[in-house]
Amino acid sequence: MRRILLVIGLLLGAACYIAWPFHTAWSIKEAVKSGDSTYLAQHFEWAPVKETLKASMADLVLGPTDTALEDKPQRQGLWANFKAYYGRNMVNGMVERYATPTGLSTLFGYGRTISVNVLGREDPDKGVPLPQRIADAWSRVERATFVTPTRLEIDMRDEFEPDRIYSGVLELMDWRWKVTELRVRQHQSQSRTPRLTNLPTNR
Repeated sequence: MRRILLVIGLLLGAACYIAWPFHTAWSIKEAVKSGDSTYLAQHFEWAPVKETLKASMADLVLGPTDTALEDKPQRQGLWANFKAYYGRNMVNGMVERYATPTGLSTLFGYGRTISVNVLGREDPDKGVPLPQRIADAWSRVERATFVTPTRLEIDMRDEFEPDRIYSGVLELMDWRWKVTELRVRQHQSQSRTPRLTNLPTNR
């Protein structure tokens, strides 16, 4: 009986551990919506998040670049030079302004207002009970991989723009799961079942 109870306890512990970072991701989503800047401040490593956001947002808006602008100045047209220099500075400024505990909620509010009031889209969370909202959020998970027992990589589609993917990394730090990397990319949406791979194992 003790052995059975031990096995059950280990299984429950493993299930709770696996669910822990997903609960954090859900709580971050709710904190952004509600404007809980204290929770967001505690669950982001803002310096690396800003750097990964700057790079991915610049590639999304301006297109990827393989070399620095100054490496091949003679091959760049005037518009390309202007876009690369001023465009990336603009993107960096936006990230610095909004990738903060208070800025994320502000940016989310702008996006929701435009989607609902300007573009006429329905609010996917309006009037939806909590269990269904959780199920809808899980259905938007494209990939969830435990790279190590303390590092989870997760890709999730935007609730308004299915082709927009948020790729995040959560790491267990100081007994909290924190977002340490965040990237945004555009991807052709496909019907697929969320998959959880590389579950942490005892070693």
